[in-house]
Amino acid sequence: LAPTILMNNQAANTAIIQKMLTLLPAGSTTKLLTLLAAQEIVPAQLEAVTREIVETIDWEAQQDRIGELIGQIMPLETLVPDIYSEWRPIVRDAVVFIGSRLSPARLAPKLIEQMMLPVDLPLEQRLIILIAQVPSLQKIGQIVARNQNLDPAFRKELTRLENAIQDITPAQMQNEIERQLGPQLAAYQIELDEIIQAEASVSAVMRFTWVNPDTGKREKGVFKVLKPYINTYFPEELDLLQGLVDFFETNRHNYELSEVNLRDVFNDVRHLLEREIDFPNEQANLAIVYHRYVNISGIRTPRLIRRLSTPTITAMTNEGGVKVTEAFPKNRFKRMEVAARIIEALIAVPLFAAEEESVFHADPHAGNLFVDEKGPELILFDWALTEQLSREERRHIVLFMLAVILRDKRHMFKAMTGLSKDNLTKNQTKANIVRRHLADFISQLSPLTLPGIAHVLTLLDNIILSGINVSASLLMFRKVLFTLDGVLQDVAPQAPMEPILAWYIIKQRTKSTYGLNLLTPSPATFDFPLSNFDKITLTLSAQLFGIRAGMQTAKQIKDKGQRKLRRILFGAGRST
Repeated sequence: LAPTILMNNQAANTAIIQKMLTLLPAGSTTKLLTLLAAQEIVPAQLEAVTREIVETIDWEAQQDRIGELIGQIMPLETLVPDIYSEWRPIVRDAVVFIGSRLSPARLAPKLIEQMMLPVDLPLEQRLIILIAQVPSLQKIGQIVARNQNLDPAFRKELTRLENAIQDITPAQMQNEIERQLGPQLAAYQIELDEIIQAEASVSAVMRFTWVNPDTGKREKGVFKVLKPYINTYFPEELDLLQGLVDFFETNRHNYELSEVNLRDVFNDVRHLLEREIDFPNEQANLAIVYHRYVNISGIRTPRLIRRLSTPTITAMTNEGGVKVTEAFPKNRFKRMEVAARIIEALIAVPLFAAEEESVFHADPHAGNLFVDEKGPELILFDWALTEQLSREERRHIVLFMLAVILRDKRHMFKAMTGLSKDNLTKNQTKANIVRRHLADFISQLSPLTLPGIAHVLTLLDNIILSGINVSASLLMFRKVLFTLDGVLQDVAPQAPMEPILAWYIIKQRTKSTYGLNLLTPSPATFDFPLSNFDKITLTLSAQLFGIRAGMQTAKQIKDKGQRKLRRILFGAGRST
């Protein structure tokens, strides 16, 4: 206990340190005790000796006990809300598994750091410190942070993972930039900032100014730099995630999530990390989306500076602003306008794009969405992760949405036939599963409810979880909608997605923007993906909506009456 007492000058993390000491070989504390007996000692000496002792631990042989120690330091299951109680063992075991299997060179400093922390430091802050320079756990934390049901204090700490990570120093950033761009620094008279503007799990951003030879003027830009340690740590991270997948598959019987494919969950994290370190791919995406949005008022993306970019450094124009969740804190109407721009820019524009293959932002959390309050203009950052939807996929998505609104089971099934990778016209088993979900959905709708996107997503989730296969791009688009729903809840909970999408379509169809201060792309960028035949059949369906809704309501009343009668008869029979 002596090292921590001296270092912190307060009550120590007694239980943690006692367990830590049990990992040490016999006699390894002699040097420490000798040092403590000295008349004068400085904290730096004490910490150095402690590190030396910890390095004598046989990490591989003690793996299970190290896992227990990490579980004791990080009882994260206590932060999981009751609504997700079945996830508590998974959260605990995931952190224990990855933490205990980190290489000793990475794990030893982390355990020592935890020993030296104040005993009363909140658990959520301990977590942020523990997962520093562990991008796989940081990425999991970013995904979890988007859930609105988390404990507010826990969620607040996790949202720091979006743009408040501090794993690298400005000096390290400058050294990496100078190492890769030495000749260009002088040629373009580049002046680097002295601070880091933003930091993510695998990269960091630093501002600079340069003399653009095309304009002859000094302009502002930013360097997005892959952190130097990522290439060293990344293979280990991927191996850990794969081992974690195998662990959960082997021990699935110990958890209460039989319907959740944990392999897909952690493979998604692997996929996100692999895409985030692919800087050339992001640079290509930046060029594509810049041309898409450059003529759209109220929205912009950074412009790639190709001559200053490398495979691990992306140079782009500097776009100033604040996070969408922090913009116009006291102006409800401006926040509504920001919400409308988000919906149009990230859902409507890609969904109704004229291209055969439409690119969409696949990681639109609040840390990637900023607002220039002078405009206001929405700024879309971080295009490392994108997906594409074909025109045919977008056609079936729109068909499905409209059919749900119209409560038309026939057209809903037709749209799902197009969205599913299973052949529902031949596979009657899966076709019956889809029809059952559609019937259950309609039977549970209130006569006074107008179904919206939330209903569409719930229905789609239920169908997918029942074993119906859909494309990876559709799954990603569904996750984008989920992420955006969380962002919109923070920006303007009262902003309805459906009317904004409808208004966007009307604007583009009429090519009229009079009196509007929303996104107004030129007609060449817009295409409604439905065929003329689709429009005719949906028009006919709309004309029959009243009859269909009336019949469904009558059936609900009849079923409700029969259930009530059965309860009465059952109760009377039991009494007799």
